[in-house]
Amino acid sequence: MKELIVASSSAESYAHKAIKHLVYNYFFENTHMIALREIEKYFGNRYADVYFQLKSGEKIVIEVQNSKISVKELKQRTQDYNYLGIHILWLIHGDGNCVASKKYPCNVKNQKISPAEKFLHQMYGGRVYYVNLDIKGKEARLKRPFALHFTKPLKKSKRGIFQSRYDRYFYRDVNFTFIPSWNLLCTQFAGYKIARFYDKNIKFTLKKKMERFTIKYNFHSITKKKQLKSIIKRFSSTYGEYLILSLLIELVKDKKLRLDPKLFRKIQKKLITKLK
Repeated sequence: MKELIVASSSAESYAHKAIKHLVYNYFFENTHMIALREIEKYFGNRYADVYFQLKSGEKIVIEVQNSKISVKELKQRTQDYNYLGIHILWLIHGDGNCVASKKYPCNVKNQKISPAEKFLHQMYGGRVYYVNLDIKGKEARLKRPFALHFTKPLKKSKRGIFQSRYDRYFYRDVNFTFIPSWNLLCTQFAGYKIARFYDKNIKFTLKKKMERFTIKYNFHSITKKKQLKSIIKRFSSTYGEYLILSLLIELVKDKKLRLDPKLFRKIQKKLITKLK
């Protein structure tokens, strides 16, 4: 992928400007979906970082977020573009000031996320899209975008919202999802018109894996703790115990699995918390 040489200004950081220009080029070079493209396109009260019109006729704006942003502003910008019939893709700089802790393409336990990251996770159906830069001197290369899925930690002391001197944040277990291509899908979710990648939903993927695992080892009915522990052991290092237990409950409700009533209640008790 090509390198870019950019200079920062007082109104725009080096990282934001670099990502914006690289995104503008990389999408066009790596997908055949784009018919028209503009950078810093003006929409009345908004300047979109990047604008694409697809060959299918759908319109997309890509908002590159490097600085801190409130949930209120995220909603307002999204609604303004949606009102014009435009889908939006939020790309968060994983090394930027908008994140509560630095984000990279890997699985991490008990990582801080901001209210903005939490909102985008809901808006995009269980994922947030990030991008980072490889900067050497004044040259920048765009690393491949990646998606992260957040799950509540099992420890109740880590759930809820926390406050530092200047910021509010949540703790979450983080799971990395590979993005297979630069192709975009325009869809609607949670009441918003969004553009997203063709990445797989972590929750759906794990649920299928767990279902196959229980069939393979004849765990159609889990009556013993050692059976439950074997499932947790198989997947917890990657996905975290909270997500596994919550999906076990779903498999029981879907009648794909039977669970001893005592174990069922024990799992429910672990998952329930009065904290938000």
